[in-house]
Amino acid sequence: MSVQHSQEISTTLSKDIVTNYAEELSVKIEKVTSPLSTLLNTLAMGQFTARDVGMPDPLWLSAMTEILEKNQYLDSMYFGKEDGSAFLFQPLHDLKIKQSLSAPVDARLMVRYYILGAQRIQFYDADMKLMKEDNIISDYDPRERIWYSDVKNNDKIYMTGPYNFSNPAQDGITFSRKTRTGDAIIGVDLTLNKLTKLVQYFEFSTNSNIFLLNTESQIMGSNQLFSLMMGKDLFTAKDLGFDQLVKEFEAENSVAQSAKTVVWQGKTWELMISPLTLADNSMLRVVNFVSHDDLFEASSSLRNDLIIISIISVIISFIIVLYIARRIASPLTYLTDSIENIQRFRFQRKRYQASHIQEIDKLNEAMGLMENVLLDFFNNLRNVARTSRPEELSESIVMQVKEILSADDCQLFTNTPDSRDVFTLSAKSGVTSDFNLQCLYNHNPEAFTESIYELTVNEARHIFTDMSCHSGFIIPLFNRNNDNTGALLIGFNLDITDDTRNRLRFVREFIGFNEIVLEHLEKVEAQRNLFHSFVEMTATAVDVKSPYTGGHCQRVPKITKMLAKAATLDTDKFADFSLTSKSWEELLVAAWLHDCGKVTTPDYVMDKATKLETIYDRIHEIRMRYEVLKRDAEVVYWQSIAEGMNEAQAQQSCDSLKQELDEEFAFIASCNPGCEFLDPEKQQRLAEIGERTWLRTLPDDIGVSQQEAAKKRHVSKTLPIIEKILADKPEHLFIWEEKKQLQANSKRDFKMVQPEYRYNRGELHNLMIKSGTLTPEERYNINDHIVQTYLMLDQLPYPDHLKNVPLIAGSHHEKMNGQGYPLQLKGEEIPIGGRMIAVADVFEALTACDRPYKAAKTLSHSLKIMAFMVKDEHLDGHVFDLFLTQGVYQEYADEFLKVEQLDFVDVDALRAVYKDGLLKTN
Repeated sequence: MSVQHSQEISTTLSKDIVTNYAEELSVKIEKVTSPLSTLLNTLAMGQFTARDVGMPDPLWLSAMTEILEKNQYLDSMYFGKEDGSAFLFQPLHDLKIKQSLSAPVDARLMVRYYILGAQRIQFYDADMKLMKEDNIISDYDPRERIWYSDVKNNDKIYMTGPYNFSNPAQDGITFSRKTRTGDAIIGVDLTLNKLTKLVQYFEFSTNSNIFLLNTESQIMGSNQLFSLMMGKDLFTAKDLGFDQLVKEFEAENSVAQSAKTVVWQGKTWELMISPLTLADNSMLRVVNFVSHDDLFEASSSLRNDLIIISIISVIISFIIVLYIARRIASPLTYLTDSIENIQRFRFQRKRYQASHIQEIDKLNEAMGLMENVLLDFFNNLRNVARTSRPEELSESIVMQVKEILSADDCQLFTNTPDSRDVFTLSAKSGVTSDFNLQCLYNHNPEAFTESIYELTVNEARHIFTDMSCHSGFIIPLFNRNNDNTGALLIGFNLDITDDTRNRLRFVREFIGFNEIVLEHLEKVEAQRNLFHSFVEMTATAVDVKSPYTGGHCQRVPKITKMLAKAATLDTDKFADFSLTSKSWEELLVAAWLHDCGKVTTPDYVMDKATKLETIYDRIHEIRMRYEVLKRDAEVVYWQSIAEGMNEAQAQQSCDSLKQELDEEFAFIASCNPGCEFLDPEKQQRLAEIGERTWLRTLPDDIGVSQQEAAKKRHVSKTLPIIEKILADKPEHLFIWEEKKQLQANSKRDFKMVQPEYRYNRGELHNLMIKSGTLTPEERYNINDHIVQTYLMLDQLPYPDHLKNVPLIAGSHHEKMNGQGYPLQLKGEEIPIGGRMIAVADVFEALTACDRPYKAAKTLSHSLKIMAFMVKDEHLDGHVFDLFLTQGVYQEYADEFLKVEQLDFVDVDALRAVYKDGLLKTN
């Protein structure tokens, strides 16, 4: 009943509060309208409209401006006469209004003079000095405005309905009245926005709804955030669905400011309507919807106060009884809490509560010990579940055991499968020096076969080297094969208590569970090490495959690691860059495997030193053909003599031909290395030389492989046969095997254009290479190694933290401008790890001194090439800039480059090459 009564009181108080708010709002509006009425009456009775305003007095303008500015809700003041002339004052406060009127920024007042067909606009500053004057054509006639035409009586003030002011465009209402002489109408404007702000200021709460309605139930103001206008008309009570509520309220309540409970918009409200009389016979009503939740908020507060008072009264009344009961029942409460905690698996360490009853005291002690033991056990389970590394588990074990046994120090020693009799420290809980467990094993190995072994005084003296501990235990560790894998050494400064001995069995079981987990983690670590060994072995295999690129796959990870380390320390562009242990593993695995696809690239292509080289250099075949032609020249010489030709003439002809053959072969041989650019003139000469023929008398389809024999199946076998000295034969063309098609078995959309043939070993086709030694087909096969890298790596089942290895490894040939291969990734689409590997890959390739097709470049030359690659948007500018500014290049060069490659590097000059492009990306 008290709660119900408090709600009734709260409701009454809330209604009074809302009614007071409505009255306060009424007073506020009356404070606006009363001075307004006084102002209009005063001006109407005076000589305001009779004053000559053509040349206004600054003092008079200042006085009128001050009158308007003191009433913050008035927008403007004006009058219109029967002849159609008008005059308007408007203070300028708002910058937007000034802009809409094209007024000077410092203008304080605008004055408008109207005569039929024309309008003069003047702007005055704070000192009432004219700043600007405009004369424009105007069709404004005050007699046609409702504020003028609706005024009929000389003694009354009229209020218009809401309408749009002419300039500036605002919605509002106008109060107007006739002058004493009846030849003019005076008016003042009141904007709806200002009236709305006035209403919003007096809202009961954020949940209340306040509307100011006129006699037509149009909404003149509201505390709700919506536009009052719907097109050219105001929203009405009917539009918001409460017009019927207002009608019912007014029908039932003849007394102003009474309240009624209503349901509106699905909620219960207290509806209060306060009538306001503005001007003459113009009625406004303040409609308040106050939420019941707000009304009963005070009720809840009062109820809470009553409850608190009741509780305090009860506490004061029974404090002595409670004190005595607590003294008696405290141990029982402790026991009950312990049992409930165990039942709910909600363990916590509590202070031991002694009891005067012996049985309860012992039971309390036993239950407390049990709860603490279970707490330690589940804490250990939680730590083990979160542990992924053996060293973390080792640290967890020593800390947990030290806490469970209240030991002074705890150290964990382990051995390896290869050396079970050699113990090394894995983790310790304190800062004392390492215990000498090896000494105990050397003198008493039998102790390591026990489940728990307590140290003798003499053993403790030798094991605890710093003499801080004087007693202790060892708990040997065993795997599932019962092999000793280590031991836990626990030290105490004082004598070992019975409580500690009682906990040892639990610790033994606790350690047994951790032994299994530790063994599992060691196997996981062993598998991880095996995986990394396979990764490094794969990279080494790629390097070993080609003696000319030996070490590339091993050096690139080193550079990548240096770069990533520099990025983690950077506080500028890479301030947000960081790597966890798993992220490090992912990056380095990708770096090791970035070229694993090269195992599929033929050795002769990867190491091709000359244009005609395959498994061997075919320049020797061409040399042999020229040898045959020179022998043929000798034969022709002797045949000519035998046929009666002059010997000297025959010798001259033979020598001339031999010289020509020597020159041709020398030219062919000079084109073979690919060191110089082959211009069109040289290509034309090769084509002309290639037309020379020689005579083959032996078949070329015997003693060859089945594949080559199949290619020659449709070739003419008639011997002897005349062949060109440089040939592009059909058997030189190798078609693509189906399994080598670019998109076969691939989950990625490779953008590389595959040439028509896998290989074209035509002699002229190879010799015609303009630059370098690789044909387009061989260049594709070189680039194809990255496709093979994707295909190989995409087949592997990765854990979550390594799932991006294929993309990181395979993206190091992508370019920042999207012109790279094989996926044509662009900018941020390339993972940051791939961009780092790209810089490492290019730098290692440029500075490597073991390439057969190029000489090693100096440090400065290599970095200059890379700077222009950044400028051309091939390499990531920020990564390369980090590579330069943090000295990563120098760190690598000092360890791996030859002395003759080390020269001065002008870092500022290199950065100037690409700084403009770098600024665009910032």
